[in-house]
Amino acid sequence: MKTLSQHIILRMASVLGPLFMSAACNSGSSDTTPPAGRTVMLGVTTEVLGSVRTDSEKMSTLRIVVLHPDGSVEHNRFVDFGSAMQTEYTRLLEVRPDEKKSIWLIANENSVSSDLHDALEAYTAGKQGFGEAAGNLSFVLDPARPLPMTSFYEVQTEETDMECRFFLVRTAAKFTFRFTNRRSGAVTIDSIAVSDIAEESYLMPHKLAPTMTFRATEQSPPEELYWIDWLKKVSDESQLNPGDKSLADRRGWILDYDVPATMHRSVTMQAPDDFRVAGLAYDMGVPRPGTAVFPTFFLPESKSPKAVSGSYGEQQYFMTLTMTDSSNATKTFRCPFDNLKSLFRNTHVTVDISLHEKGIQVDVIPYSEVVLQPEFGL
Repeated sequence: MKTLSQHIILRMASVLGPLFMSAACNSGSSDTTPPAGRTVMLGVTTEVLGSVRTDSEKMSTLRIVVLHPDGSVEHNRFVDFGSAMQTEYTRLLEVRPDEKKSIWLIANENSVSSDLHDALEAYTAGKQGFGEAAGNLSFVLDPARPLPMTSFYEVQTEETDMECRFFLVRTAAKFTFRFTNRRSGAVTIDSIAVSDIAEESYLMPHKLAPTMTFRATEQSPPEELYWIDWLKKVSDESQLNPGDKSLADRRGWILDYDVPATMHRSVTMQAPDDFRVAGLAYDMGVPRPGTAVFPTFFLPESKSPKAVSGSYGEQQYFMTLTMTDSSNATKTFRCPFDNLKSLFRNTHVTVDISLHEKGIQVDVIPYSEVVLQPEFGL
């Protein structure tokens, strides 16, 4: 197993070769070039999808690119929020009416590569090729920097002004591990490893079908929702029902996506120094297990099909937990994540681990946006 810190060097897809060459010859942005002919106002509100708990999940920068139906750039707007990182932003754009626009949203692009900003700035008004270049970018996640977040939408403009709300999707999956110690002695958590994690990620999602089926209730007729809107509904529902372990199976899994042709490996997250979970104590005769929350971490969107020959079926991942007990004995447990059938981007995986005298119990809650209560050490 390798630690995540050993894999921080960025590697960009070959498509960036010509992209960087064009950036060296051009500068500026389409902000200075108004669209020709009659225009309407398009209000673009961009919001981070799901609950945000750390600065790494906020927007440090945001790029909004609007393409005409022929793929040429209409707007290429870049916003740098500096230290005042945001979860939501609204921008008014003057656009041509009666066109099917492609809207590309990229947050925290400098976390992908220090060269990417200049390369994307080269796509000024009227230029072609942005969609092909951005759509094929791949990178290695750097957990020390704000998470890259992206989205793609298509919007039909009308004869009058209009407003749209779009959601940014994290390029990574989020993991929260919560420990409950029912042993008599304290336990030190040494590390947590997750199997089959991809070394590289696409900047833009490579989901095959644009929609997902959603039923509000079992009796409701099915709705075909754009997959980001579907993910938003599931995220909102999980916040209302944080302990619902069956939500993901009821709502379905996003399985039809591709990841770069890259190695998959086990990634180990080392615990902070002296990360301890107190042992069982008694308060007026009532047993009180010790609790603690492992620092939340992010891993790249990955793909580990159960069937060797299958490309888009159910997936399987394993956790390896290493801990030291009160007798200073080191023990290792390897457990499958039985309730994690996909590791698509923006999934929040909450793992509840109960430590017993003779073993551990692992409960996985995919898609969860669990509210971490004070009894869990926050």
